[in-house]
Parts: sequence; structure tokens; C-alpha cells
Amino acid sequence: MDINLALSEEQPAPLTAESTPNVKRDFERWDRSNRMSLMIMKHSIPEAFRGTKSEKITQAKSFLDEVEKRFAKNDKVEMISLLTSLMFMKYKGQGNVRE
Repeated sequence: MDINLALSEEQPAPLTAESTPNVKRDFERWDRSNRMSLMIMKHSIPEAFRGTKSEKITQAKSFLDEVEKRFAKNDKVEMISLLTSLMFMKYKGQGNVRE
């Protein structure tokens, strides 16, 4: 079905009156792949995770990039989270540490 075509290849140039049948076929394959990929991703990923800007995005590759930005790893936040949990741990006198 070539669903991954839009993710693995860049968008072809827009069609013109002089476009050859091969160029038209390639553009139509890419366009179908892009629409199918977007539809599958938007129905699979909850809106809380994908964000409100995702409705304006028309390319599957851009959609995945936007989702990735929302979940970019932030080392400082992770470090603060670990330090906070360490600060609130207590020794219970039973050979283990609990929060």
C-alpha cells in the first residue's frame, strides 16, 4: 500500500500541465500515502499527546516531527524529578528505603 512512502520520501513538486504520466503517478502515490499516514496517526495518537497545532499540519513527516518536539527529552527536568524523589525517601529501619 506504500503507506510509508510519505515518511521516507520528500514531497514531489506540484503537478503542472506539462507533468508527465510518470510524474503524475508518483505524485498521486505520495499524496495518497501522505493522507493515509496522517489519518492513521491522527486516529491512533490521542489529542492530548499530539497537541492542538496538529490539525493544521498537512504532511505526515511534519506531524511526526511536531509530536517528537512535544516529547523531546529534557535532562534537567529528569534530574530534578530524580533529586526530588531522593529527597523524600526515608529509611524505615527494615533494610529498605521507601518514599
